[in-house]
Amino acid sequence: MSDAAKFENRRILVIDDNAAIHDDLRKILSNAGEADAELARMDAAIFGSDDPDTAATRYQLDSAYQGQEGLACVRAAYDADEPYAMAFVDVRMPPGWDGIETIARLWEVDPRLQTVICTAFSDYSWDEMVRQLGETDRVLILKKPFDNIEVRQMAVALCAKWDLAVHAECSRAKLEQVVTERARELMARKEELAETHAQLLQAQKLESIGQLAAGIAHEINTPIQFVGDNIRFFEDNVTSLFVILENYARMIDPGGESLTWEERTDKIRKLLEELDLEFLKVEIPAAIEQSLEGVQRVATIVQSMKSFSHPGGDEKQVADLNRAIESTITVARNEWKYVASVQTDFDPDLPMVPCMIGDLNQVFLNMIINAAHAISAVVGDGADARGVITIRTRRDGDWVEIQIRDTGCGIPEEIQSNIFNPFFTTKEVGKGTGQGLAIAQTTIRKHGGTLLVDSTPGNGATFTIRLPLDDAVDGSAESSESEEAHTVR
Repeated sequence: MSDAAKFENRRILVIDDNAAIHDDLRKILSNAGEADAELARMDAAIFGSDDPDTAATRYQLDSAYQGQEGLACVRAAYDADEPYAMAFVDVRMPPGWDGIETIARLWEVDPRLQTVICTAFSDYSWDEMVRQLGETDRVLILKKPFDNIEVRQMAVALCAKWDLAVHAECSRAKLEQVVTERARELMARKEELAETHAQLLQAQKLESIGQLAAGIAHEINTPIQFVGDNIRFFEDNVTSLFVILENYARMIDPGGESLTWEERTDKIRKLLEELDLEFLKVEIPAAIEQSLEGVQRVATIVQSMKSFSHPGGDEKQVADLNRAIESTITVARNEWKYVASVQTDFDPDLPMVPCMIGDLNQVFLNMIINAAHAISAVVGDGADARGVITIRTRRDGDWVEIQIRDTGCGIPEEIQSNIFNPFFTTKEVGKGTGQGLAIAQTTIRKHGGTLLVDSTPGNGATFTIRLPLDDAVDGSAESSESEEAHTVR
């Protein structure tokens, strides 16, 4: 049956052991069709309807004389996809089922079926019907003898109700399909956004590496340069030491030169004065110590680079945030050392934190570079004065808190609501893409944490990162707290 046909079902089943009742209902509902047609013609004549030949309501009535026969009719119609809209059911039909049992069995086959109980006696009270059929809006009671208008009203109302119920089911099914498709689209979009975010994060990491490359090269080059100078110093002076050793060897060689002891010692003394042994005794240990410091400095930078660039993966792993921040400070040293000093106040008892450490390293780097740029806006190149970047870690119950404070220019009031928006930046072209804080906030939210900023223009800014120690907290908990994660004042 087509959808249009389903929404105009006028099929009615009469179940009664009295054939006269079948004839009466057929006559009443047939006359109803003629009355409807007459009303349509009158409407067209009076109101100028475009369709004066509107068809009257036509009911298709089928008959059954026992409950069992009625059940067979309902089942056959339902299986043929031509269900009945309603049924008139007599309450007494000996020797078979009574009307209440019949209706209960009909609903087992076709739950949509609307029913009318026809009775001349008080066979069942309403409470008894409710106990057997349950609270339902699918049954009405029609007292015999019938009132023609009442029968017609029931037929019109219950058929229309059946139509509306089917229409609602079809609409709900279509809506569910639309919702399912939309949900599928949203999931696909979410995956695309996640992939885009990952690409942006990777792009910023590459940008950071490019930005830091020159500074890191400079940081490594300085100790390497004085290590090289010291090695050349060793090369120049080791020869002199060997000359002294060779003369000492000849001095104690019995088969050597035939010189007196005084002549030999005098020769050695003159050689020591020529080679300036006292100078070598001071400078060689100093050069060795300086070289060892340079090598240690390079090793520290390399280890910090390894820690900073640790990929981490997509799964949380416990990490030492104090060590991670220390490594990031070292990696970014060339960004801040000319304009600021960095002071750390690390909690020595800070617990290991479940996190994606590679992502957090990027957040710490963004915060430190932003702090350096903010201070640079105040002190210039740092020739006359330098600012301070203070980094503090603490445990707060089930959370770990990281504060990064600077003595920079602060955040102007007119842009405070925009600082976490993607691509928003106040930096000059080539110095920032506007992705740093946006990605930082997204990363912290993905960890189930919050990123807050407290700033007064002219008095610097303090960024506070809070991360949960409970690994069960993740980015799905983007609650209203996360949505209000940046409060600026």
